[in-house]
Amino acid sequence: MSRSTIMVLVAALGLAGTPALAASGDIHAVTGEKVNLRAGPSDDAAVRSTIMRGEDVVELRREGNWMGVRVLRTGEEGWLFSDLVKRQSASSLGSGESAPAQAGFGKLSPGFDGLVAGIGEQLGYRFADKVEQGANGTLRVVPTQEWLYNTGRDAKMFAALALYQMWKNYNNGKPVTVTLGAQGPAAITIADAAKGPELTGPAFNPAR
Repeated sequence: MSRSTIMVLVAALGLAGTPALAASGDIHAVTGEKVNLRAGPSDDAAVRSTIMRGEDVVELRREGNWMGVRVLRTGEEGWLFSDLVKRQSASSLGSGESAPAQAGFGKLSPGFDGLVAGIGEQLGYRFADKVEQGANGTLRVVPTQEWLYNTGRDAKMFAALALYQMWKNYNNGKPVTVTLGAQGPAAITIADAAKGPELTGPAFNPAR
């Protein structure tokens, strides 16, 4: 699944027409002294601005060795060379520290959490009612009733895929299982298998 595809899936959490959203929501710190933020993924692309060492950026997409980012301080978007940033680690699960979480994902991916929270503010309701981490790389997200009622089958599928990619990134590519929904047949589950991710749930049954 490409980064650009995941960017579309995150948008499908519920708000069409929102500004370009992060592919995975990973936060990176600039390690170069002065890094050019370019208009495209090329050394020949125009320089939009210069980012200083220590600036935080949220990843939007990838193209080869180039990373599309949004500068958190200014909101400006552009491209930079991926070797000039370092991924910031999220807060440790189970550490006992109470990290603020606007949308329930703050300990997993602060960038993803902020994006989902921003969508919720524009919609007028939250996406997630509960976010529960379990053993063996399992994650269950129980949506709010408002989100369930106001989204269709495709949006629910895309949301499950976006959650899967975020959780997969958090676990550094290890096998994971993501369930969107409470216990029962209405839940959507994505589980890593020998041939790749397998999706199950009512959203994938033929429409009546």
